[in-house]
Order: sequence, then structure tokens, then C-alpha cells
Amino acid sequence: MLKQRYSWIILIIILAVALSFYFIYNKGKDGGTVQTEEEIEEFEEEDIEVNEAPVKIEKGTVVGVKAGEKEWEIEADKISLAEDRKKTIFEKIKKAVIFKDNEPYLNIKLNKCIADMGSKSMELVGEVIIETEEGDILKGERFYWDSQEETLASLEPVELTVKENNITADWLMSDVELNKLELQGNVKVTFKIE
Repeated sequence: MLKQRYSWIILIIILAVALSFYFIYNKGKDGGTVQTEEEIEEFEEEDIEVNEAPVKIEKGTVVGVKAGEKEWEIEADKISLAEDRKKTIFEKIKKAVIFKDNEPYLNIKLNKCIADMGSKSMELVGEVIIETEEGDILKGERFYWDSQEETLASLEPVELTVKENNITADWLMSDVELNKLELQGNVKVTFKIE
């Protein structure tokens, strides 16, 4: 009877020592198996990535305001706020306008616009057609609107039509009125003389 009792005590001690070694070995191996609530919340905040825009709007109009006046306005069927929350992406654009002296000045047709909501500057992308109130037409694949300088630029080929006169170039920089033009690379001017 005494021998049987000692056998049970020895068996319990061996089991306790074996379990102790097992937990000590595994804790050192993976840094602990038990996580506190704070560690779980920290993991959830830091390690989860979302690969889509955090905010999407189906239809809407966004207005860029500078010094209390409208600078631009875009109406689109799809508006997304980028992950950095500083840029707004417009797709399926119905209407895009750049204002001068709080009045519509440039009407723009395009596929996509990426607007920096801090600086109010924009990247205009995809079959861009810009038309002034006077009827001048500027075409290209990609333009950059610099809000601070109020300039329009393209590092890709452009075509400008002014009163039936045609200008093409590989590179363009212009003011909002399309009056002060800087053209470079393969510049061709075709005048219609009457």
C-alpha cells in the first residue's frame, strides 16, 4: 500500500517536471503562448492591411476651394479616398471644371483624376480634353494642374487648337488662360492663313 502511494507521488512529480520543461521550452521558442488583451489589440491595429480605399462614394461632386473661392469642381460616379487619406481619386467623371476669378474657365473631359486635397493640385489622366471659354482646345493623355502656381503641364505629347490653328509638342507648360505657353520637343505649328 505504501509502495503504491509512493508510486503515485513519484508519477505526479515526474508529470509536473515534464510539463514544466514542456512549457518552459515552448515559451522560449515562440515568445509565450498567452497574449494579453493589449497585445491582441496592438496586433490588430498594426498588422492588418486593407488593400482598398477606406472611403468610397458612388456618386458625388467635390469642390476645391482656395482663398475662399472655388478653384475646381469635379462630378463623378466613383470617388475614392486613397489610403494615405490625402488624395482623392475620381473615376467615371461626368464634369470637371477649373475656375478663374470664381467663374468656370476650363471645362475638362477625362477618364480619371487624382486630386491632392492638401495642395488642391490635380493629375488629369486618360484622353484629356481641356476647353477654354474662348473655344481653345488642348488634348493629351496626362496633365498636371499646379494649384499654387495656377499652371497646367504635360510631360507627354499634346495638341492645342486655337482658332483653327494647330500646335503639337512633346511637352507643355501653360498658364490657366493658355496664353503663356512653353513648348518643347517636336513642336509643330500649323497656321491657317486667310
